[in-house]
Amino acid sequence: LNAPFTPLLRDGSFRSRGWEDVLLQLEYIFYTKKTYTSVDQATIVADMTFPTGSSRKRPPTGYGAPSYFIGGTYNHMTTDWFVFTSHGVLLPTAHRETRFGEQFLYQFGFGGHIPSPKEWIYAWMVECDGTYSWKNKIQGLHDPNSGGNVIFMTPSLWASSEHVVMQFGVGVPVVQHLFGDQRKYHYSLVCNLGFTF
Repeated sequence: LNAPFTPLLRDGSFRSRGWEDVLLQLEYIFYTKKTYTSVDQATIVADMTFPTGSSRKRPPTGYGAPSYFIGGTYNHMTTDWFVFTSHGVLLPTAHRETRFGEQFLYQFGFGGHIPSPKEWIYAWMVECDGTYSWKNKIQGLHDPNSGGNVIFMTPSLWASSEHVVMQFGVGVPVVQHLFGDQRKYHYSLVCNLGFTF
């Protein structure tokens, strides 16, 4: 269960903040191979978002309607290194003749462990996160200034214990092919905090 909050979104002179769409995600591990020094794992991921954000804010903090996601992951971990990839498709639904475009998401990353104190795991990571979006439909009409392809390169640091997971990184766009007249992305701050029960 994920309830993201955005402290600040900017689009030119427009600003927004607030809760984004709440997400309920399920993941099934269908393949695992373990040795003394490595683990390979593949999963299927499915989720549904609930429209707790706002599609009326500019920039929007949600889709204004439920959306669905289906995808898969694969990772290979050794005692010192790890590599991972994931791919999926996000399918928003319509609300009042408005529907955000479908998105194909793809990710690849690698990293290594950093010497850590007892009961903690520290790591560095570099990931490429890409999103290819189809055009939005606003009140039944396609928005020519929406959609496109963006790929971010994001180095980050990771720390986790038995009950806490933290990550912080700064991403920069390495590919930007946006349809129509859209503002370019300059950077992305990534911060994750998770708790296990």
